[in-house]
Amino acid sequence: MSTRSRMRVAPALAAVVFLLFAATAASAADFTVSSPAVSGDSETGFDSGLASAGRLDAAYAEKPNGPGNPSSFPITWENLPPGTKALALILDDPDARPILASRGIKALSFPHWIAADIDPSTGGLPANASVDAHAFVQGKNGGGKIGYRGPQPPADFPPNTGKRLIHIYRLTLYALSSPTGLADGFSLDELRAAIRGKVLGEARLNISYSND
Repeated sequence: MSTRSRMRVAPALAAVVFLLFAATAASAADFTVSSPAVSGDSETGFDSGLASAGRLDAAYAEKPNGPGNPSSFPITWENLPPGTKALALILDDPDARPILASRGIKALSFPHWIAADIDPSTGGLPANASVDAHAFVQGKNGGGKIGYRGPQPPADFPPNTGKRLIHIYRLTLYALSSPTGLADGFSLDELRAAIRGKVLGEARLNISYSND
């Protein structure tokens, strides 16, 4: 093949690769997750700068000096990628990073709920699925307990500054080609290792909450 022919082929190959990438990205973008417990205007995280889709209903948040674990909030999903056999979820709080650091904990976020091997055919999880009878497994949240831990951000940080803090909680749902086979009590790192190579697509829902 001549140099001139190679020059013609290279852009053509690049175009094919771009089209394949665009098609894959479009397919992944069609996968969505939402919650009827989230509503209102978008808010921005005080440290992460992430924007929310709305605020979480206070019924699903922890109250200062209140119950340790409220009900998990309901979620629904649509347009899963073909071949999805199971789902996994991670709900974490990246705006907790500076608060954790002040306590000597080096972490990029605080996990509030991790779960795996969720049946994709159900179309969603009802409220309190983390406690009620369920056909999926759950890992340990940042407090070391299995299941859902509701938001309970401090009213201000550093303490006594009077600054209103908005935390953004990221709900990430992963469509998997096969179940993970994990048992209850797994860690966030174990979940990430178990889904490696199985992710067909993912969807994200950012949720805001603050203790005003």
